[in-house]
Amino acid sequence: MTDSIVKPTILIVDDEPANIDIASALLKDKYKVKAATNGTIALKIAKADSNIELILLDIMMPGMDGFEVCETLKADAQTEKIPVIFLTAKTEVSDMAKGLNIGAVDYITKPLQPEVLKARVNTHVSLRESQLALEEQVHTLVENAKLREDIEKLTHHDLKGPLGVILFETPKIADKQIASSIEESVNNVLNMINNTLDIFKIENGTYPFSPDMVDLNRLIQSSIKGVHNLRTKKNIEFNINSEQTSTFMDAEELLCLSIFNNLVKNAVEASPDNSTIDIHIREQGEEIEFKIKNQGAIPADIRDTIFEKYSSSNHARGSGLGAYSAHLMATAQNGSIDFNIIDEKYTEFTVRMPAY
Repeated sequence: MTDSIVKPTILIVDDEPANIDIASALLKDKYKVKAATNGTIALKIAKADSNIELILLDIMMPGMDGFEVCETLKADAQTEKIPVIFLTAKTEVSDMAKGLNIGAVDYITKPLQPEVLKARVNTHVSLRESQLALEEQVHTLVENAKLREDIEKLTHHDLKGPLGVILFETPKIADKQIASSIEESVNNVLNMINNTLDIFKIENGTYPFSPDMVDLNRLIQSSIKGVHNLRTKKNIEFNINSEQTSTFMDAEELLCLSIFNNLVKNAVEASPDNSTIDIHIREQGEEIEFKIKNQGAIPADIRDTIFEKYSSSNHARGSGLGAYSAHLMATAQNGSIDFNIIDEKYTEFTVRMPAY
């Protein structure tokens, strides 16, 4: 019966055939063995066979010695990662150090001792196989990340167009309640689309931040419209106090829309029925400050971790991944976000962004 297990391949390089025979006899049960009697042939075999997992290389050879062969292997991208163990009768420390310095992983002195040879070969083949497995996993992760980004980029692009058209046409609908419901739903979908791709890029340091003049007052009005149905159901009022009718930030509109949609929606969800949410907007020097305060305090057990990813949370109080994404997006725009608990009765979030 043919053995279905593929044996690792080892290349033995020695100008003495007898040494090759001894090493081959000791290793052939567990490994597929190839041989070369000089450096030139060894290099050709190493380049031609991508399955070689280890090279046992004699140092003292006529013509190209083992040191030169090893240096050539390590200088070639095709063979540089193949582990090399020197076979040598030399025991001087300087020779051993030179071999390790030019890229060898180990050395074995002659005459060969069977148990030492087997143990060191087994160790380095196992390490090589683990390295290859890890490289494959990294490659798979990179490919998966690229696929995810490509899919999300396509989704991001293809969905935002028609959703923008819907938002543009919504004011033309005669039934204002239906129009408001549509606008709320579209804003929620836009928020999810923006979050998925933008958070992924910000986390990986690849987000192309491109700030422009953004009117915070207009964004807040849009965010409040987006929760019309929920605030009507709970009879929530908004009290907006702004020093200016327009307050301009140096930021990105879509990132900011995600931040403030999140904060307004969370505040409405966390507030008791028949309550008021206070919003304060003001310019302080080179910063724009936004504060939103609602009844209901964030639970004490999640206050220290609310801006962390996958923080355990009471989603009915509006915490969790949304706070993490808002913090990430604010930081990416050179801004900040924090919160304060007032008298254990109110939660107040504060966002600071660069003024335009």
